[in-house]
Amino acid sequence: MKEMKQAARQEAAARREQLPELLRAELSERACMEAKAWLERQQAESFMIYADFRSELRTWPLIEWGIRHNKTVIVPRCLPQDRSMELYAINGRSDLAAGAYGIMEPNPASARRISLQEQLPDAVFVPGLAFDRDGGRLGYGGGYYDRFRDRMEEAAARLGRSLPPWIGLAYEAQWVDGIPMEAHDARVDGVITENGIALVHKES
Repeated sequence: MKEMKQAARQEAAARREQLPELLRAELSERACMEAKAWLERQQAESFMIYADFRSELRTWPLIEWGIRHNKTVIVPRCLPQDRSMELYAINGRSDLAAGAYGIMEPNPASARRISLQEQLPDAVFVPGLAFDRDGGRLGYGGGYYDRFRDRMEEAAARLGRSLPPWIGLAYEAQWVDGIPMEAHDARVDGVITENGIALVHKES
């Protein structure tokens, strides 16, 4: 399974890298518009989102929109020592700094720490190299979001809340027919691309 996943990652990364930079920017703007509309329909007052890296769908248009509209915009910070994530609310680019992997992450010196014991985001946007129609998500291999999903489920149970929607952000070109999944791999509830949101059927 490990070898299958690694081969799938290489293929998906190469496919995404083949999208021209200008096209990626255009598709990202369209996908972020779709995500804004979805958040408004959900009446979400907060959302968790990653800062994009390399050829990932550009998330800053959605982050800026959230800040302008007084949403609580929550960005994770990776902790490589145990492959966990901390959450912080940000108010702009000045709250971000390069993290352990060179990805822009919240700066603990300026961003506000968010505790899952007190607050769950109304929606969670997750990165991925590829997605399938059964909610399969091909991550980068670190397991950060899988472990975070477990923590969030525990927090939701303690707070008496349901788990927030878990939504992938991707280019339409990132859909694949199937992704090799293991029992611990977290599935998504839907994927937003430049063509809108596609809710997925989760396999039991």
